Amino acid sequence: MNYIAIAFGAVLGAFLRHAIFNIVKLESFPYHTLTVNVIGCFLIGVFAEYCIMKGSVPLSVKLFFITGFLGSFTTFSSFALDTGFLTDKGEFLKAFAYVVSSIFCGLASYFTAVYMVRSLIK
Repeated sequence: MNYIAIAFGAVLGAFLRHAIFNIVKLESFPYHTLTVNVIGCFLIGVFAEYCIMKGSVPLSVKLFFITGFLGSFTTFSSFALDTGFLTDKGEFLKAFAYVVSSIFCGLASYFTAVYMVRSLIK
């Protein structure tokens, strides 16, 4: 049942992401990605805090919304949630290290991959 909840959420999240990308056009700045990331961060903040305060949200609902829907809508929301959990626990140094390493390693991985593919396919 949990896998079905994740899959259904993922389909809806992907459709919504695609719809927003068609509505918010790419110009000289990736507004479409920024829009999706900001909306996703807001939604995961609302949902996570609701789950914490309510305490009785079924696992399948959490998996549908966080892992499925928001996971396919934007992974940036998960990044924000993880950073928020670290800061809520007072682990500011870990949160900072997570933010810096995620950005640096993500960009480094991307540019390394681009370089490798361009080197191999000439």
